[in-house]
Amino acid sequence: MKTVILILLSLFSIFIKAQEKTKDTLFFTYDNKYIKTYVEIPNHFYIKDGSNYMDGTFHFVEVKVLENQSVKSKEICLEKFVRSSRFYDKNKKRKLDDYGLWEYFKDYAIVLVKKVHGKKEYIQVYSSFEIE
Repeated sequence: MKTVILILLSLFSIFIKAQEKTKDTLFFTYDNKYIKTYVEIPNHFYIKDGSNYMDGTFHFVEVKVLENQSVKSKEICLEKFVRSSRFYDKNKKRKLDDYGLWEYFKDYAIVLVKKVHGKKEYIQVYSSFEIE
């Protein structure tokens, strides 16, 4: 009986995994003036508009550097995207809704496109929200 239950549970988990939908991919230009990294945590990418408040901040976390990216993609300026979104209000003291931006980005595969020595490097990241 235990064996049958274990087999059913393992099959159920496989079917659930198969139901996940493929995410759309967003390609953003890596801008050193807008994206900040720190020596202590080099695989975290913080944006200039992030709140850095005690109630949480938005950032990207590196998954991996993609090799041989052959997809022709249109890169979007991250700063323009964030500042034109519904999560940004320049008239408020706390301009960016970090949590809302994280909620939006978690449904996408995100790639930062960085120019290194004249060549493009594609860094796959995921969005994260962290309360400090």
